Amino acid sequence: MNKLNNKSGFTLIEIIVVLIIVGVLAAIALPSLFSNVAKSRGAEAIASLGPIKEAVEGCIQGHVGSENASCSTQSGLIATTNFTYSWATNLTNGSSGGNYQLQAVGNPSGAIITLTKNTVTSTLTCAGSGIYGGIC
Repeated sequence: MNKLNNKSGFTLIEIIVVLIIVGVLAAIALPSLFSNVAKSRGAEAIASLGPIKEAVEGCIQGHVGSENASCSTQSGLIATTNFTYSWATNLTNGSSGGNYQLQAVGNPSGAIITLTKNTVTSTLTCAGSGIYGGIC
């Protein structure tokens, strides 16, 4: 009577083929994942700049025609895990408005998202650098 060899399991070639397929799928998916993380952090920065923008515009409007206009104070800005925020104005005493610039600097990358308001043309522009280059 002959004994049958019933060996079950995977061969080495089958395991290598599966590992290659998993590696190719990971190589395709991971760059997309990291890109989405940068986009979501950029959206976080832009959303966080909204209240700061309102505060600066309120300050500028509150000082229209004032001889003591000063909206360059940066107190009350809250740094988050991902960003540090700042702003700068060039409000002139007695003017009817002023340009300003809001910035979110990414931690630890140093990439910057900038919102700039030009009161002459009434335009608000957004620009990003580094990993936030395509955010705006």
